Amino acid sequence: MRIILSTAPARYWQTTNFMLTNFPPLGLAVAAAAISPPHEVRIVENAKHRLRSHDLFRHVKEFRADVVAFTNNFYPDSLITQTVSRQLKEAFPGLITIVGGQAPSFLPEVYLDNGVDYVVLYEAEHTFAALIDFLAGTGDTDIADIPGVAWRTPEGEIKLNPRRELLQDWAEQPLPRLDLLPHYPSVTSKGYGSTAIELVRGCPYHCKFCTRPTFWGKHREKSVDRILFEIEHIKRLGFREMMVTDDTMAFDVEKMSVLCEEMIRRNLAIPFGGTMRADTATKHPELIKLMRRAGLFFVNVGFESYSRAALKDMNKSTTIEKNRQASENLRKHGVLILGSHVYGAPGQTDEDLELITKDGMEHCDFFRMNMYTPQVGSALFYEMTRQGRMPSRNPEMFNQFEYLFDDGRDPQEMKWGFVKRQLQYYMNPRIIGHAIRGRNPKEQIIRRAYLSAMMFTTYRSLRKVGIEIM
Repeated sequence: MRIILSTAPARYWQTTNFMLTNFPPLGLAVAAAAISPPHEVRIVENAKHRLRSHDLFRHVKEFRADVVAFTNNFYPDSLITQTVSRQLKEAFPGLITIVGGQAPSFLPEVYLDNGVDYVVLYEAEHTFAALIDFLAGTGDTDIADIPGVAWRTPEGEIKLNPRRELLQDWAEQPLPRLDLLPHYPSVTSKGYGSTAIELVRGCPYHCKFCTRPTFWGKHREKSVDRILFEIEHIKRLGFREMMVTDDTMAFDVEKMSVLCEEMIRRNLAIPFGGTMRADTATKHPELIKLMRRAGLFFVNVGFESYSRAALKDMNKSTTIEKNRQASENLRKHGVLILGSHVYGAPGQTDEDLELITKDGMEHCDFFRMNMYTPQVGSALFYEMTRQGRMPSRNPEMFNQFEYLFDDGRDPQEMKWGFVKRQLQYYMNPRIIGHAIRGRNPKEQIIRRAYLSAMMFTTYRSLRKVGIEIM
């Protein structure tokens, strides 16, 4: 069979995708490895097309695809994913559509009712491979017996098969098909490509607003030998940079230390970035030093807030003091910091909200702030649903720029406060200077942040007057 793998179509709220242009969708490369060979696969990174969403249809025609499979993690992207699935089936009779990822795993019935033929639930590799073999007529398992698939019977009844057991050992898993991904430019080595790698899967923490614990289940780690094998492969392919997809890079401090020492010893050091908890950076400054020697140049730290009450309500296992110490330790060793923050969380007073921008700009190289949003699948979403405090179920309202809490605060005032504090960052002369120069990785990423903010503002404004571009 010929299968096209694609991300959700581009939408104006996908600002992180436009800011971090060196972070490819590793999940598509993993899915491709699970089915090729024997099947033919093409990866179409639909989110990169922006105003050229018709390119996906061109690829389907040129490739003579039998199947188009989307990954859809972000709930606001669900409507456009369903719409494009329907349009594809209308344009290409007989085409099969499949969707996997977080949003469809939590709401499979919605997708099956709106243009999608099959939903791959939760962890995808083995389920997706078995489903493709079934569709090709080469498998030995009936659709009803494939764990982790949601589907519809010929009579129209929706069936949700039991969840597949979690993958525990990556030793025999095929290497991700990184060669099939489109070019993602490195920010540290001009003219070369950047790719992605997974060191662990899942997260051992349970932040209230996060969907990772629900989606991935148990926290599992790859062996050091497997990771080194993948890094060797990455370097052989000619990549000069890699982004770590883990939710908690360096959770196992001892293991990360061994990995970095081996990377240095085997001449496998490579510029890399990823997400790290503030308490890890605070407690283990020597690890930061070692990771820097192995190539660490960038971390995304979920500082979230500088309010003790808000951090407690989010179930964040960190403190204001740890946030500030983490910034100091990382900067001491020349590591760039993308500080992620949430606006409008319970427990945040007006004074706390003012501190987000002030402290965020002080402790981060790149300031990022999203509205506190109850994403589908998170403990926060289910809590609000039980309490009847969910004023909207429109997926596009969950884009992290809308205030969705029914808690007595005026949504319009909250949104204006959110915009005002964003402007405090983007109108700062020092930040503007970095964006204009764009000479080094830090300034290039800041420039991309400006472009993504401009994109968001422009497309959102056009949409308000009835002009739908993206």
